[in-house]
Amino acid sequence: MMKTSAGDEGARDDSGPSSDTSEEGKETHLCQATSLRNCLSLSGVSILDKLIKTCPVWLQLNMNQERAAAILGNEAAGMFLVRKDSNANNMVLAVRVPVQSDAPGVLEYNIKEEKSILYLEGSVLVFEDVFKLVAFYCVSRDLLPFTLKLPQAILEARSFQDLEIISSLGIVFTQLLRTMKQCWKQKS
Repeated sequence: MMKTSAGDEGARDDSGPSSDTSEEGKETHLCQATSLRNCLSLSGVSILDKLIKTCPVWLQLNMNQERAAAILGNEAAGMFLVRKDSNANNMVLAVRVPVQSDAPGVLEYNIKEEKSILYLEGSVLVFEDVFKLVAFYCVSRDLLPFTLKLPQAILEARSFQDLEIISSLGIVFTQLLRTMKQCWKQKS
């Protein structure tokens, strides 16, 4: 199978406008708006830089599948973690999806590595590193049901200092956000 660099001409980009008026089409449109917000950085800090600076939050190579599902289980659709699969010894992109009947709330995509490139299993797009892979999927979906979503605090970070504070919390950052959301819900 021929692999295509995400920046190459001919790479599939499903993030363009859609004229679908069905419920699914509305959800796709909402995800596209989120995608646009993910790639526009008013602070001057790129999505790639934000991912690099905050990798202790989302890059959890020692986390098992059950723990990842528990953490992502209470998050919004599109939130994600990258963990290492202990059996296959490759990285896995765990993505929160809307729960539908008997379908799981977290889908996992194998991140394959060949020589010095990474790609999601089933995709022809290749990346130099996990940061570029995740950055791409924050703005374009390729084979994902929608784009990846960064936590609001990371999206709104205005400086590298803000990102370093978030990064210093690591995975505790995600748990802290969940606790704060629960407190806000109880107050309202």
